[in-house]
Amino acid sequence: MAGARVDPPVHGDPATLGGYELIGRLASGGMGRIYLARSAEGQLVAVKTLLAEGVVSDVERRRFAREVELAQRIDSAFTARVRDADPQAELPWMAIDYIAAPPLSELVRTAGVLPASAVQWLAAGTAEALVTLHGEGIIHRDLKPQNILLPLPGPRVIDFGISHANDLTRTSLTLGTIAFTSPEQARGEPSTEASDVYSLGATLFHLALGRPPYRADSDTLGLLAQVQRGQLDLDGLPKELTALIRPCLAVDPGRRPVPAEMLARFRQSLAGLPVSQGGRRWLPQRWTDLIGAYERHGRDLARGAGIGAGATAEGITVDQRTGMVPPPEPTRVYTQERERAERERAERERAERERAERERAERERAEKERVERERALLAQERLREREWQQELERRKAENKDRERAEEKARERAARARARQHASGPSSASAGAASGTSRPSSRPDPARTPPPAPAPSKASSAVVWLVALAVAALLVLWLATWV
Repeated sequence: MAGARVDPPVHGDPATLGGYELIGRLASGGMGRIYLARSAEGQLVAVKTLLAEGVVSDVERRRFAREVELAQRIDSAFTARVRDADPQAELPWMAIDYIAAPPLSELVRTAGVLPASAVQWLAAGTAEALVTLHGEGIIHRDLKPQNILLPLPGPRVIDFGISHANDLTRTSLTLGTIAFTSPEQARGEPSTEASDVYSLGATLFHLALGRPPYRADSDTLGLLAQVQRGQLDLDGLPKELTALIRPCLAVDPGRRPVPAEMLARFRQSLAGLPVSQGGRRWLPQRWTDLIGAYERHGRDLARGAGIGAGATAEGITVDQRTGMVPPPEPTRVYTQERERAERERAERERAERERAERERAERERAEKERVERERALLAQERLREREWQQELERRKAENKDRERAEEKARERAARARARQHASGPSSASAGAASGTSRPSSRPDPARTPPPAPAPSKASSAVVWLVALAVAALLVLWLATWV
């Protein structure tokens, strides 16, 4: 049958603590041991004591007294309450409600996931517990499915502010803890009320899908890295739960809702519905069957039955019953065996290396092409520069040839004018000596303009015609005188 494992007392166990009769051992772990006990009125309680060798030290006693003080400040229908305690006894002890109910972790593992309406109902009860804790200045620091028990009236939060007080040693991180830890806690930063809200969102996701909100192919360190970065995998989350769960899993603590907002939203959604808040209205039959089995086992324990190995059933550990610090869980992979996870991780690493090598080769090829393009452009630029330089030299040579030709023409013209100037005076002297007054055929260049250019052949013909005409007229004139 389902129920908590209760072993008979062993030699050296006390018979009573305070007014409670110890009837069996629930478990031992961390710094404490948990006994199942019965009060004089027949009420079952879980009594926590210190695991101390010989005399309890002052440091251990003060630590235990701090646990008691924190736990006694909370009185809520959604938490496991402290009934009695004596931190100053020779063996300090604390009596806590014994809740005969399975934890959410076992319910999901054994009875499957929940519909959206049942997740919302559980979210409201857990949020109400957090409202009470935060109102007293207590941060849970380790909210997870193992630390929420579920009797039919509603969820009960355990292990709050006791094993995780600031002056206490924190438990070792395992997959079962890391998967529900906030990013800031995973980075070693201080826990806040918003850290509890993140853990609640991860727990609700687990109830709806049966897995944490991360990829399931990582070992402890891989999962821790995902949590630190807030690298979520929310595939499959029902749409009707997105508005409830997604804001709780915000990486920035300031963007997460406060538990009071979640509780108010749920109560608003119940407007006009029947007032019954019991689990039978919200939970599927397979869940209520397991819860009922735990209740029956609790009644057997109250009668003194169900103690010993023959009455053992799997599922409940010491933190699920009383909030005690659990021993570190074995490192495991949630949905795959380690070898398969390691093999797949090696495949991913190889694929990543190949991809990186391809990218490197592509970058080198692109760089080589870029260099070749730049070289080709540089060569073209140099060729254009040489062509332009050659054209410039050619134009300079043409200009020099033209200037030399013009210079030679000017020199020839100057020599011609010099010859004309030199021949003019000698002609005039010869004319005067002969006694003729005929004008010189070479006029003085100082008084006359330079000679006109030689006439063309057509002009010469016209001149001869005119001369012949003049000669004919002269002959006719002479004839008239004779």
